[in-house]
Amino acid sequence: MGSLKPIDPNLWNLSAARHLLNRAGFGVPHELAQQLAGMSPEAAVDYMVHYETVPFPFPEPDFLVTALTYKERNQQRKGLNEEERRELNQKWQREERQAVQALRGWWLQRMRTTPRPLEEKMVLFWHGHFATSAQKVKSSEHNFELNEVFRTGGTGNFKSLVTEVGQSRAMLRYLDNDRSTKKKPNENWARELMELFTLGQGQYTEDDIKQLARAFTGWSTDGREFHFNLANHDTGEKTFLGKTGTFDGWEAIDVLFEQPALSTFICTKLWRFFASEAVNPEAVAGLAQTFRDRNFELKPVLRQLFLSEAFYDDSVRATQIKSPTQLVVKLTHDLHLDTVPPNNLAQATASLGQNILHPPNVKGWDGNQAWINANTLLLRYNLPTQLVQASQRGHNQMMVGGGDAMMMAGQGDTMMADQKMAAKPAARPDTAVRDQVRAKMKTLSKEERQAKMKIFRNGNPAQKRALLKELGVEAPPEHNPLEGVFATLNFATAGECVTMTAQTLLDVPIAEDQKKTLLTALGTTDANTPLTPKDLNTARQQQLLHLLTSMAEYQLC
Repeated sequence: MGSLKPIDPNLWNLSAARHLLNRAGFGVPHELAQQLAGMSPEAAVDYMVHYETVPFPFPEPDFLVTALTYKERNQQRKGLNEEERRELNQKWQREERQAVQALRGWWLQRMRTTPRPLEEKMVLFWHGHFATSAQKVKSSEHNFELNEVFRTGGTGNFKSLVTEVGQSRAMLRYLDNDRSTKKKPNENWARELMELFTLGQGQYTEDDIKQLARAFTGWSTDGREFHFNLANHDTGEKTFLGKTGTFDGWEAIDVLFEQPALSTFICTKLWRFFASEAVNPEAVAGLAQTFRDRNFELKPVLRQLFLSEAFYDDSVRATQIKSPTQLVVKLTHDLHLDTVPPNNLAQATASLGQNILHPPNVKGWDGNQAWINANTLLLRYNLPTQLVQASQRGHNQMMVGGGDAMMMAGQGDTMMADQKMAAKPAARPDTAVRDQVRAKMKTLSKEERQAKMKIFRNGNPAQKRALLKELGVEAPPEHNPLEGVFATLNFATAGECVTMTAQTLLDVPIAEDQKKTLLTALGTTDANTPLTPKDLNTARQQQLLHLLTSMAEYQLC
């Protein structure tokens, strides 16, 4: 399986660069893989690992609901009867659900557009490692805060990361440490901190959990920020993991980081996530030694991993099943689906078994082979078509404006505000088309306007275009996102078309019998049949791409 010896520069090529981009990112954009292939292995890995040097001015979410302190919530409930309190609680819950939904889309858009892929891949890794769920942590602000902790500290010092996670409002709430007092210590955080977050099973006793829970009493929050409540802290002597003292939470973390099991446990998880489910004991031992020697800094470990022979071994390449998140992100890039609404991206990952911000339990997702079952495999095969349709709808919404444009014609600010909240973040309608529609609609009676609004809201693309024609508004050009896939391919035969398209989308060569099947999508069985990009109609494009993205090979990275 190879060792941690650096890869031979003579073996560094486009295939190796694509492997690095797949595992240390989401496999996109293809241009970055070509850029990395033109560098030395060291320079390519440094580009990925030291991503802070790459500018990425992505906008912060502007839809989060400001978290209230417990005192502020009680003040707003004061004087209300039972029915009014229920309505207020429902309002809070509705606003938070909408904001969390928007946050999922925001994060997926960030994954899709980032020039710093390892940054978001590490956020996803830590989200599964330090798992919390918005099903219990209902605050969008708290969820975003932890997401940012992973982003700013995901490749920094692991000890600092553990501390920040333990003090985050999301984790304090999720594992109930915000209610842990010296009179009644809660053991959830202490147990998971050792079992899932730092040491692994078999490295502690039940008494260690009880003693560690006492050390973390007083770590709490008022809903707005972390604070150490000394009055609730157990200041007595504690003994755990062979150490005795009047430990508080910070000192307890020091004891955890003295355990040899910690570095092996974390480096094993990193190996399984980035390299292979089949653990390479020699490689993990070397990574763990580096982790300890470098005072638990993560970047030296990641750099060593991504440069190693073991990482590029044939037993590692193209053997990992794409997570739903990686599959969706890569599909939208591969098929040039830039106008899929963010909420559709989030719904797609959820349907495939990875509902981000909602991991199934504190263990996170099992991953790899667990992503595939009879139901999700069928969904994966149908996903390309669904995303193409969503992209077309998103394009029409962006160009025409849909219901938004109609409401802007004078149907009331309240409806417009509700529509924006439900759809946010939404595509912005084309200004020229929107203004023409608005002007035309103002000339109609209220009944006519409402009837046409219904078509713009619920009609199919053909019905909407027919309505634009009836209104005398020039419709935007038909949207075929798949044209972009073939725009840069220079083929002259059907065989060349199949080969070039497969090389673009897949990380492994296709077999001869697969080529024959793909040729039939182009209406021929002869690879020498003349064919250029201009000859390839939309139906043929769709058939070829659907077959390629439905192949088992496309599910791997």
